[in-house]
Amino acid sequence: MSKVKIGFIQVLQRPEDGYVERTQFLLDSAEECYKQGADLVFFPEAYQHVPDRSIIKNPEGLTRVSAEWKTRCSELAKKYHAYLIPWDYEYSEGKVYNSSYILDREGVEIGRFRKVHLTHGEQMRGLSGGDDFPVFDLDFGRVGIMICWDNYFPESARCLGNRGAELVIYPLYGDTLVPHWEIKLRARAVDNSMYIASEQIDGHYIGAFTGLTDPQGDVVFRMNSAPSVAVIEADIGKELTAYTNGNPARKERIRKYIDRCRRPDAYSGIMEPPGDTPWEDIYFGDPPKI
Repeated sequence: MSKVKIGFIQVLQRPEDGYVERTQFLLDSAEECYKQGADLVFFPEAYQHVPDRSIIKNPEGLTRVSAEWKTRCSELAKKYHAYLIPWDYEYSEGKVYNSSYILDREGVEIGRFRKVHLTHGEQMRGLSGGDDFPVFDLDFGRVGIMICWDNYFPESARCLGNRGAELVIYPLYGDTLVPHWEIKLRARAVDNSMYIASEQIDGHYIGAFTGLTDPQGDVVFRMNSAPSVAVIEADIGKELTAYTNGNPARKERIRKYIDRCRRPDAYSGIMEPPGDTPWEDIYFGDPPKI
C-alpha cells in the first residue's frame, strides 16, 4: 500500500486581487501545505488569470509570464522536496493550451497535461485542446490529470484509469449543474477504482467542491470555507474488493477483475463522430455572440 499526503487549497475570489496577489497567495498556501507535511500540492484552474485573460492573445508576454511562474513554483517544490502541480496557460508552436504540469521533488517538470475538452468560451478565445490523457509515475503511485470540462466526458477518466492511474488531479473553475456534478465525479471514481482530488475556485460549494473522493465513490473530504488549506492522506495503494459472484469467501480485486473482463473491441461506438451541431442550436435564452 502507498500513502500520499495531498495539499488542498480553497481560494477566495476577491475582485480586487490581480495576478501578483493571486500567484503569491497560491505559493503561500502551497508552502503552508508543505509545512503540514504534504507530499503533493496542486493549483486550481484559471485562478491567477481570472482578472485579465488578455495574456492569451500575447504570445511573447504569455511565454515570459508562464516561465517566471514555473520558476517560482520549481523553487518551492525543490525547497520542500515535494511535488507541485501548477496550472497555467501554455504557449507552444503557435497555439495556446489550458495546462497543468507536474514538478518533481527537485522542481523539474516530469509531465504535462493539456486540457482536451474545451468549452465554447475557450474555443472562442482561441485556445487549442490537447489530444491525450497521459499518466505519470511518481514515487508513491501513478497519477493522471483532467481539467474542468474534461470530467463531463467519461472517456477522460476511463483513459486515465485504463492506463493505471491511482490518483487523478482535477483542477477546475467550478460548476452550476447541481447535484449532477458530484454524481459524475463520484461515478468516475467508482468506475475506475481511483481517487480523484478536485480543486475549484468559484466560491460556491453547491455545484462543485474542493476535496477528495475515494475509489468507493465516497467524498472523504470537502472544504467549505475560503480561503483555507488542508492536507489529507490518501491510501492510493489500497485495493477495493467485492464478491460479485455472491460468495463472501471468494473476493475479487475489483479493478483487476474489471480490466480482465473489459471488451475494447466492442467499444467502436464511442469513436464515432457525434456530429457538428451549430452553436445556434445549442444556446437559447440569451445566447452569446458567435
